[in-house]
Amino acid sequence: MGDDPHHKDRLAHARVGSYFLGPKAENFHILSELMGKVLEDQRTVRQNLYHDDPEFITSSMMQASTYTESIDELRGHVNTLSEKLALHSIPFWSPRYNAHMNMDVALPSIIGYMATMMYNPNNVATEASPLTTEKERTVGKDLCKMLGYRKRGNVTPWGHITCDGSVANLEAIWAIRNLKFYPLSLKLAIGENESKGIDPPLQFLADANPPFLVENCKGEKKPFIQLDTWELLNLKPSTVLELPTRLTNEYSITAQFLQDALKPYLIQTVGKDYLERRFDIETSGKFFLSTTKHYSWPKGGAISGIGSDNFINVAVDEDARMDIKDLQKHLDNCIHNRIPVYGGVAIMGSTEHGACDPLAALVRLRRDYEAKGLSFAIHADAAWGGYFASLIDHSVKGSPPNDLLPLVPALALQPYTMEQLQYLEFADSITIDPHKSGYINYPAGGLCYRDERMKYLITWTSPIVFHANDEKGSMGVYGVEGSKPGAAAVATWLTHKMLKLTPNGYGRLLGEAVFTCTKLYCHWATMTRAEDDLIVCPLIRLPSEKKGLSERDIESEKQRIREKILSVTNEQLFDDPDSMDFLSELGGDLMINAFACNFKVNGKVNDDVNEANYLNQRIFERLSVTSMDDVVAKRPLFLTSSTFGEATYGKCLETYKRRLQLVHGENPARGDLSYLVNVTMSPWPTDRDFLNKLAEDFRRVANEEVEKCIIRNRIEPDFHGFVMQGLEQIHLVHIPMFHMANHRWQLIVTADFPEDAKQCYQQLRKENPDKFYTVANTEKELLEDMVKHGADIVWRLDEGIPKDGKEPIMTFKLTNIHVVVRESMFFNALDQTYPDRMPFHLYGSKAEAHLDHVLKKAPNGMISVDNVKLALEPQLSDEQLAQGVIAVLEDVFENAIQPLPLDGSNISLAAPGLNLALGKTHKASVYESYEAFKGGSAPISKGDITLGGLSGRRISRAKPRRHPEHPASPAHVRAYKLPSDADYLRLAVLDLSEFLWTVPAIVGTIVILVVTPNTSNAGGMRIAFYCTQFFLAQGNMIISLVTRNIAGQTKKGIIMTLVFVGWVVGNLVAPQIFQEKDAPRYLPGFIVHLVVYGVYLLLVGVTRIVLLARNRHKAAQVAEISHDLAFQDLTDREHPNFRYVY
Repeated sequence: MGDDPHHKDRLAHARVGSYFLGPKAENFHILSELMGKVLEDQRTVRQNLYHDDPEFITSSMMQASTYTESIDELRGHVNTLSEKLALHSIPFWSPRYNAHMNMDVALPSIIGYMATMMYNPNNVATEASPLTTEKERTVGKDLCKMLGYRKRGNVTPWGHITCDGSVANLEAIWAIRNLKFYPLSLKLAIGENESKGIDPPLQFLADANPPFLVENCKGEKKPFIQLDTWELLNLKPSTVLELPTRLTNEYSITAQFLQDALKPYLIQTVGKDYLERRFDIETSGKFFLSTTKHYSWPKGGAISGIGSDNFINVAVDEDARMDIKDLQKHLDNCIHNRIPVYGGVAIMGSTEHGACDPLAALVRLRRDYEAKGLSFAIHADAAWGGYFASLIDHSVKGSPPNDLLPLVPALALQPYTMEQLQYLEFADSITIDPHKSGYINYPAGGLCYRDERMKYLITWTSPIVFHANDEKGSMGVYGVEGSKPGAAAVATWLTHKMLKLTPNGYGRLLGEAVFTCTKLYCHWATMTRAEDDLIVCPLIRLPSEKKGLSERDIESEKQRIREKILSVTNEQLFDDPDSMDFLSELGGDLMINAFACNFKVNGKVNDDVNEANYLNQRIFERLSVTSMDDVVAKRPLFLTSSTFGEATYGKCLETYKRRLQLVHGENPARGDLSYLVNVTMSPWPTDRDFLNKLAEDFRRVANEEVEKCIIRNRIEPDFHGFVMQGLEQIHLVHIPMFHMANHRWQLIVTADFPEDAKQCYQQLRKENPDKFYTVANTEKELLEDMVKHGADIVWRLDEGIPKDGKEPIMTFKLTNIHVVVRESMFFNALDQTYPDRMPFHLYGSKAEAHLDHVLKKAPNGMISVDNVKLALEPQLSDEQLAQGVIAVLEDVFENAIQPLPLDGSNISLAAPGLNLALGKTHKASVYESYEAFKGGSAPISKGDITLGGLSGRRISRAKPRRHPEHPASPAHVRAYKLPSDADYLRLAVLDLSEFLWTVPAIVGTIVILVVTPNTSNAGGMRIAFYCTQFFLAQGNMIISLVTRNIAGQTKKGIIMTLVFVGWVVGNLVAPQIFQEKDAPRYLPGFIVHLVVYGVYLLLVGVTRIVLLARNRHKAAQVAEISHDLAFQDLTDREHPNFRYVY
């Protein structure tokens, strides 16, 4: 023990073990003991505080039936609630949870919150929360100290608890906005530009001797009254906050008088627009923050009246951090155009990838621009990253040795990140969330000010919550909120007291979590191997990638990670200084890994962003819980997901796509990219066995989803259905699919039919004008081979959509196939937005012209129209129509109505806005090509198009289907979406056979009962007996009903065992109802038969009702059936896509 070099780290990790209830409730006895103390004290104080008061809930009341019934009802609700919480709550406490910023909350937080909650203090006013207000004030001081805020001269920091980071950010916006306009209000109160019709209350300052000198941001001192608007808008924040203090010190103006004098001119009173008009401010001020900002910033802009458009995105670099050079461009523009700047915001740990913006560079940049005459406030949004400031102090005290304890090293933050945290003390305000990296119960956000005087800019008091001599104690008059729970403040205070905001406290806990997260990063970075179809790529590059080294060097670095980090124990790793130093260079800034997956098909890397997104979304759905139907226990680990927007992430995303090999030609494939996120806050899973297991679970799930992606994207022979249009020159319109590579083509062809086939089709259309007809290949073929000149393909003609096994009307071969339209529907060929007006391919001849909806964005609908009437000027020639043109319906605004309106599962072609009803006339413009339409070229013709027969189907990102796809009717308005997953899902069908097969048995039994047998009716009685045997068919139907409505291997096995046990018992019991004493007619036995028939029919009816209800419930929960969970062992109740058959 004495020789163990790791004794300090072992004991440090053991102390971390005391902070939490534990993944397996290891510390439950501690919680039970301490909560028992809390509950006992609650009882004691209620019983003894006013011991002379009588009991109000008497024993006789407790014996009343209404009382006992109410308590029993409460017990029932609590029992049910507790069971449901246990079943459906997300296991944040488990090391398997790596999704959002959640983990097991600290044990002191649980106890502090629950203990305080029972007293329900409200920190809006000291009189409602004397103790918890004091605790909140202490928490604020502790947070300020940890963040680097210190009392300097007359500048004292201050902080308080908010409900969350969003409200803290809103408060910061509010304070910074008021700070910016405070000098303008003061100038109005002195008399400059005054127009409120009152004598300026501070007019005497205009002629004060000595004058009130103020230093502008360039360092030049001037009389305040001589500062111009631009200088007033760019006073340093510290200078503005000094103004009221200096007025008191230099001119003996009391705080109350100054407050009353300024009130009529403050932005709080008159609003931003008034002040901007009074001072001729033409362009409103801006906030600058990186594109990775939290959504609360533009929301705060909307609430504060600044406007979300004035929160300007600053580009990010390849590590998703603010690009300071891009910020410089924005600031230069502000100087040139005299645009005021409210503030610059540094994100200290972005929500989605943990990136730390360069706060140090931002602080230096403000200093440089103040020399140019531009100043602004700096806010650090450290909602996630704030508690990592506890790592700044590196002094460590020793501990006695103990080599029996597990070892989990704490990993230091990277030097860049540490530098940014050290610069927090220069920010004017900081958002910090105890309920994130502070491991505190919700709700507990926080906001700290470098100078407490900033809080007075947003102070609101009310006589009911603010009383005399309450200035130092009250916390509720500052900020956005009114009522707020004292429990949150106490939970934070007690956790700070126990964990301590030091490197050996929070620093140790977070250091161990950083170690865990970085090892998980190592798994993502090395998971891809050359032989795999799965590609995993983290956003943050390896050191070799950042240095621009060769692929060989990168692979060598990955192998080093596999051998030196992932294949050794924590102790072996800790004993290898080189590997520990190398580990500290890996991963992101603050405990979050963003990564994405791609895949290969037949060795070729997928270059379609949409398909990569599909894979990542499928993985996310497998590793998350998004509804009550999802089974928590079946998730081997938990991740979350987000999206990299092209406009938002710019070059960062371009680089990332190249690393994922999402490259189309020489350029990165276009489109926003979905990706996965793991936030690892747990110190527990870092030993190799458990973490390796999590990584293997991920690999298994990802590979299963890759197999589905390969099916979607493998180009191989398949069946292809075509709509038939026209009578003389027959056009064939291919049924496309966005989700299957085999079918991602919008294709229209003409062909010569054998005369007998053509005449058959024409006769069928004549005899059945309400029906539609399709053709398809009889053997699987590649689509490109089917339309080649001289293709030798056997085709089949069908009415509508043929069911499996149905014989075709006839088969034949086509000749002289000519392609009219061939447009790719692969993602890289699609538009990013829907067209403003709805375009159609127009083709055929003047005698027979047809339309087919242009499909350039998913999801969409195939809408085909044959035999339209054209009234265009100038008229289109047969040659133009034979080649095909684009007809745009000027009165159908596609972008406004996409996704297309549905009537149930079908496209509602007659819906307002779409209005594609039979016989409807539309204004149309005709263009030579789709590119001409999109490029703004002039139309070649204009006029009216009257619709003939229509067919329509919805095309979405549905799932694979093996059978040929066919269209809806071209003779009527008919629309429906593509059926999906025929191989994996059971769709409900109405089946009366359960009833019908019982009827002969009932009739036969009744005949036997009521007719006395004799020689003359022997034949009829024999037939009656035979009729009773029809019931034997029910045995197969019962087995079919059971097997088709039970899912999950375990459940199905148990149920089928019970069915056969019942079958055996029934066969043993049934003969006993035919007793010898009842011979020869055995009437009691046949009466029992009738009763059994009745009970059977009743049960079938009840079963139908129950299954209908279950299907309706499932349909309400899942809008569109998919086979995402097809390969999971889920029961029929658990599987959201399962549908019952009855």
